[in-house]
Amino acid sequence: MDSTSSYHPVTRPSPTGGESSRRRFAAFCVLLSFLFFALASNVGCASYTEQIRESRTAVSQSDAKRAVHELNRHLDVEDFDEQPKDLDNENALLLLERASALQALGYYEEAARDMMAIDDRLEWLDIDSDTADNILQWVYSDDTGPYRAPPHERLLLNTQNMINFMAAGQHNSARVEARRFDVLQRYHLDEGSAELIPELLGLGNYLAGAAFEADENYRDAARFYTLAYLYGIWPEADDHRLIDLIAVSGYSGGGLGEAQRQADPLLERASERPRLDRSQYRENYQTGDTLIVIQTGMVPYLQAERISLSDALRYSERSPYTALHFQADTAEQAMRLYTAGELNWLNTTRLTRDGPTARPSTLLAVGDRRLRLTNPIAIGDQVEAAWELIAATALAAGISRAVTRAVAGAATGAIVEGIAEAADIPGAGLLGFLTGAGLQASLAAADTPDTRSWTSLPDGVHLVRLQLDEGTHQVDVEIGNDDDFREIEVNSRGFHLVNFSRVR
Repeated sequence: MDSTSSYHPVTRPSPTGGESSRRRFAAFCVLLSFLFFALASNVGCASYTEQIRESRTAVSQSDAKRAVHELNRHLDVEDFDEQPKDLDNENALLLLERASALQALGYYEEAARDMMAIDDRLEWLDIDSDTADNILQWVYSDDTGPYRAPPHERLLLNTQNMINFMAAGQHNSARVEARRFDVLQRYHLDEGSAELIPELLGLGNYLAGAAFEADENYRDAARFYTLAYLYGIWPEADDHRLIDLIAVSGYSGGGLGEAQRQADPLLERASERPRLDRSQYRENYQTGDTLIVIQTGMVPYLQAERISLSDALRYSERSPYTALHFQADTAEQAMRLYTAGELNWLNTTRLTRDGPTARPSTLLAVGDRRLRLTNPIAIGDQVEAAWELIAATALAAGISRAVTRAVAGAATGAIVEGIAEAADIPGAGLLGFLTGAGLQASLAAADTPDTRSWTSLPDGVHLVRLQLDEGTHQVDVEIGNDDDFREIEVNSRGFHLVNFSRVR
């Protein structure tokens, strides 16, 4: 090459207006693709139900010790004497699961400690007054964020802790839990939810009555027992204890609210009955007073599922709160979108059970007495009834959001189609449709349902009230093909609660 020659850079012509538009549109499509990928990448993480499968299986197989070991691993602690430093997200619920397993092993003080740690942190899901955004955040939180308990779980926390404290002989602490339960049922539980869980409320009130009766606080005991009786929970052969308690305490029905009228026949009978003095009441009902609690089975738990929009619309009609989340034309818009094939399904959750649905036969033996127990307090059935109301309300909120997204997807598609036409891109209409549909599908796929729930709660609870002679007694329980026993010391002047929850 001639050393005198020089290098002349090639000057490229600037892109035409059409080429520039096409490049900008290509960049826009890349951005949209990245958005769809980011949204879709949130899907597929292991759910809470899958995470605790081993511990749940252990509890169902009456191996509470293995369940505690598994839950400690998830909580990242070495021993059940430790609590995790962080009680956010699923850790609060994992600690409740561990508390159930500790209770089953007879570590009542440790179980109570774990439940108390959660009590002030557990938020309440109020479907009556919560906004659609709050409900949707709870339903579609992808098992992340603070856990918000449905009303039945929040009430069962205090109910279970009453069992822990009374089994440990700590009746003062049991009364604190009873008062917390009472505040929740009187001031926070909406009427619609209360109607779905009468047996659960009856169980909590009966245990609260026992806690106050043990302290000879007969007036409060009479109120709690009256509520339990009205809710259909009274595990004694007759109602003499209740009538005599109302009489000896002078209870007149205060604090019953709308149940006052239902209680009038009880109050009238008590007023006509010869009034015992307190010492006679103690002699008749509190000598060797023993309450045996037998917890069997496991409540149904949540699993994610996809349902058609038409099924979701029908299901949402079961909630009296649907109108709070629907605009006047929401259902009509949804059906138009469904008919056009633009909105076909929703992600949601459903309750499911493991194994056979029939409850196991239960046999109780105390000395020479043998009792075959049937018709337990159906906690699992109450949970299903309560969840149906929650799920129907959540679907109404979900449908409303899906309709809004479908409209937004159509608008986005129209914008893309307009840009493509301006840039003279072939197939502009198809690109617009695919963009709108892709955005809607990605947003829907990113709605991963929250499958968190307190899975180790019992499906059924038996209550047996006995008066035992002072001394040592062996209590045996057969549940299905498994058994358990306790040896208890009965003090003639004390109250004794004996819990069985290891064998499920």
